[in-house]
Amino acid sequence: MKKVFVTLALALTAVSALAGVRNIPQEWMTLAEKTDFRKTPRFDETMDFFRRLADKSSMVSFSSFGMSPQGRELNLVIVDKDGLTTPEQIRAKGRVIVLVQSCIHSGEPDGKDASMIWLRDMILSGKDKALLSDVSFLMIPIFNVDGHEDFRATNRINQNGPDELGTRNTAQLLNLNRDFLKADSPEMKAWLRLYSAWEPELFIDCHVTNGADFQYVMTYDIENHGSAMAEPLHSFSKEVFERELNEKMAAAGFPMFPYCEYERTYAPELGASLDVFDPRYSQSYAAYRNRLGLLLETHIYKPYKSRVMATLESIRQCAYILKEHKKELQKSIAEADKATASDAFREQPFPLKYEIDKSIVTYVDYLGWQRDTVKSDLSGGMWVKHNYDKPFTYNVPLYQSQKVAYAVRVPKAYVLMPQYSYLTELLDLHGIRYEVAAEAAELEVETYRYTEGRFSTRQREGRVPLVACAYTTQTERLTCPKGSIIIDMAQPKAKLAIYLFEPDAPGSLTYWGFFNAHVQSDNEFWVNPAYMEFKGREMLQENPAIKAEFDARMQDPEFAGSPDKILGFFYAICRKQSHQDNELHPVWRVLRNSRP
Repeated sequence: MKKVFVTLALALTAVSALAGVRNIPQEWMTLAEKTDFRKTPRFDETMDFFRRLADKSSMVSFSSFGMSPQGRELNLVIVDKDGLTTPEQIRAKGRVIVLVQSCIHSGEPDGKDASMIWLRDMILSGKDKALLSDVSFLMIPIFNVDGHEDFRATNRINQNGPDELGTRNTAQLLNLNRDFLKADSPEMKAWLRLYSAWEPELFIDCHVTNGADFQYVMTYDIENHGSAMAEPLHSFSKEVFERELNEKMAAAGFPMFPYCEYERTYAPELGASLDVFDPRYSQSYAAYRNRLGLLLETHIYKPYKSRVMATLESIRQCAYILKEHKKELQKSIAEADKATASDAFREQPFPLKYEIDKSIVTYVDYLGWQRDTVKSDLSGGMWVKHNYDKPFTYNVPLYQSQKVAYAVRVPKAYVLMPQYSYLTELLDLHGIRYEVAAEAAELEVETYRYTEGRFSTRQREGRVPLVACAYTTQTERLTCPKGSIIIDMAQPKAKLAIYLFEPDAPGSLTYWGFFNAHVQSDNEFWVNPAYMEFKGREMLQENPAIKAEFDARMQDPEFAGSPDKILGFFYAICRKQSHQDNELHPVWRVLRNSRP
């Protein structure tokens, strides 16, 4: 049975206005346009289209920035007024850079087709060409290239077009939009090299949402609910960029609503809340680097044509906002980087976890549908059915305020043990500066020593995540080995280092299992317990504290009457002393000015 969905009348009018084909030659029509947006092109056809645009115009350059596990190129399209192809050249012209990424989840191809149409119209018809005086573009038409070619009609069966599409995960079954921080996939390693080289002022990541049903064609997220971006960029993102984007999209016929969580999925009138996303996710990763990140989420039930055109219009309007506020944005970014590298940043606790503050609420208009709840004659359960002939505006409580649930003191520096020097590749990918200790040195550090770890019963992203851990925190004077990796926190990328190295940070290296041997140490101790007949006497004679504890334990008849428990008392002390550093977190925190 063919799926049929309806959409907001205003959006249909906007689509009609945007999609009016102006005598486009047949060879420049996209597959989506040729098929009335029933189909989306495969990888080779998509890349051929962009190559032809590069051949057609000196403003367009086509290149590769990496290779997928199945041997496909990760392609990059650069659009610059003067045909410049490096960030240094482009910024020397005073321009800002926008990265538009599509198909990180390849079953969500809206951004790919929107980018094809938008760039085609610019090159052939000159539409929006005026933007290029102030804005240059990077386009990744398909990021998850292997997943894109796992092409079938059965992917995302609840999505309203196109007929066939790719998958969410890569060929290695990884979700790239959980990989920005840990960078397990070769695709993400290549992406991070690209991002660190260019550091675009705005990163737009194009998706299709799922779940709730509403009138909006487009929802969005900007990570400005927490402390990701430093001032003044945080204020710019809310008071200029987000505000104007909503105004411009509404005026263009595509009113937007924040990407949010609902108190109950099919009852928006009960309330919605905005989450704080950590840097595992695209828009947040950009924010923690003090750059604008925009998550676009078109609505899965809307016709593909409407979704593509809403995405195209979002890209256009973002570019016009940056063109108008270019100097203000450039200044805000420079000051935010400076603030993150400052002493003042390290003097304040840094939040890592948040929870919704429901004592603060704003009521907003929400464009939904009238609905009925009926008993299903299929499942026997209660079934929510939306009436698409009856749009309805709800006055919805929106919870936007967050309160800090967990924060850490920012150290002067982190010290990563030399046995984990392979992680310097990850630091390089993120642009985090570090030094290597030339000699061993004694210094005072704050340490974490694990006392307990509990792991997930199933894998995620090919790893077995840590569900919970317990540890003690103490100040110790330890010897920093030669070859230790010193990460001075007086740098703009300091927040990424915090998320990597703090055990309780969402998406940390500890969470993903990089340090499992420390969290749950084997502590093998091959000593015959009978040896404690000799060692125990020695310990009682030489250590008054042990003798006092032993004497106290001997007051317990159950203990005093058990040879195994008596010898086990000494055995446990020796075992702990023998392996006292096995549970030591291999990243130490330097809180004072002393450094190796």
